Amino acid sequence: MKLTGKEVEIMTVLWNSEAPLTATEIIETSPNRTWHERSIFVMMRSLIKKGAVVLDRYKPTAGKHARAYKPIVTTEDYAMEVFQVMNASGIKIDVDVLADRLRKTKEG
Repeated sequence: MKLTGKEVEIMTVLWNSEAPLTATEIIETSPNRTWHERSIFVMMRSLIKKGAVVLDRYKPTAGKHARAYKPIVTTEDYAMEVFQVMNASGIKIDVDVLADRLRKTKEG
């Protein structure tokens, strides 16, 4: 699955949330974003078609119900897909080196 940069930004917001989010909540949670709800809905339809998110439920908000979305692709699944695409393109990744760098990043 190939995600655009903006789709990855939305997925990051969803991955970091413990609960499904509405378009308004995605905008409010996103740092330094000026997205309009219409833009979010277009990207959400794309993410649904790609199998990255699902419509989880309708949440009551301000006297009406809003769609709430949740990711169905995990960060690990997405990372594996990116690695597979890179590998298929002839880009070799030393997984041990990557794991060591991730460990060092977590340690601070």
